Amino acid sequence: MIDERELQELSSFVRQAGPPLLSLYLDTDLTQQPKDQVKLVLRDLLERVRGTASVKDVTRVEQFFDQEYDWRARGVAIFSAVEQKLWRVYPLALPVESDAHAGDELYLKPLTHLLDEYKRYGVVLVDRKSARFFLIHLREIEEKSEIIGEDLKHHKQGGPAATRYQRRVEKQAGLNLKLAAEATARFCRENECDRLVLAGSDDALTQFREMLPKTLQKQVIGTLALDMEATVTEVRDRTAELIQAQERQREHRLVDDLVTAAAKGSGAVTGLADTFYVVREGRVRILVMEKGLVAEGYLCDGCGYISAQSIVKCPFCGGKPHHVDDAVERVVHRVVEAGGKVETVVDSKALATAGHIGAILRY
Repeated sequence: MIDERELQELSSFVRQAGPPLLSLYLDTDLTQQPKDQVKLVLRDLLERVRGTASVKDVTRVEQFFDQEYDWRARGVAIFSAVEQKLWRVYPLALPVESDAHAGDELYLKPLTHLLDEYKRYGVVLVDRKSARFFLIHLREIEEKSEIIGEDLKHHKQGGPAATRYQRRVEKQAGLNLKLAAEATARFCRENECDRLVLAGSDDALTQFREMLPKTLQKQVIGTLALDMEATVTEVRDRTAELIQAQERQREHRLVDDLVTAAAKGSGAVTGLADTFYVVREGRVRILVMEKGLVAEGYLCDGCGYISAQSIVKCPFCGGKPHHVDDAVERVVHRVVEAGGKVETVVDSKALATAGHIGAILRY
């Protein structure tokens, strides 16, 4: 499974002397289409890049799908440069738009969108006796661990003895929840999940949430009513609804913050020209862009400066810029290489009005 570290590594991989780098994305969701149809799409994509990409890379991809791919994933991303000893395959739990590119850099825009849209979430399913922990990333879910506290038994008799026994039961339930809260902090730290969903019964969740460290309480995006015996699939599907709603709200706030800050001239810019300029300066903390945004531009052969406008001479090194079909892809590379984040936004009128792209700055 790909993560942000691997994305940054891929972004820094550049073509050396030799053929272009091959990037392939293929929708292999066989619940929506027959395998023969997928193979036809694959053949058409490879034919499209065959005159540009290395014959060795095209052949390697063909052999992979003929002999190695197990067809269980709903999508796959492949990056190949045989002569530079690059071969990366990333099966995905969700479909992608089929596409192929051959160029000086790997085509990473679809992956940046997936990593932004389907972040790393922790899910804790808890009651007064036990807790189950799940990690969700790129729509894949894995149950990581489970803890069991001391069993809670009910006292059938009445009177003072029953009251004392019930107090002991409540005390033990509190200790079990405290143990679960401590385990949750370890789980989030070890799995680097900075967003958390709590699930279980309402009475347990209210008490449990208050026991979490303050930093974790801030990372809780919502709660779900779920039975402790829920299947992994049930946990994934119920959580997906909550995550998607939260992601749209978060995008809305992010765009509002971006546009407001840019209007004030304080820590943000919008529009292609200004955004490309601050990328060149290495000042971008978060690049915010519409999903699927493509824009032409001009790339300097000398220093790598990317301009949104046609220029005859690079203003920084005097080099000669040449036309590139998708300057946004180049900008995404620069931001990821510099350790910045890329946020892709779906259907935002505010961002469209502001120029379809912008950046929140480091300084």
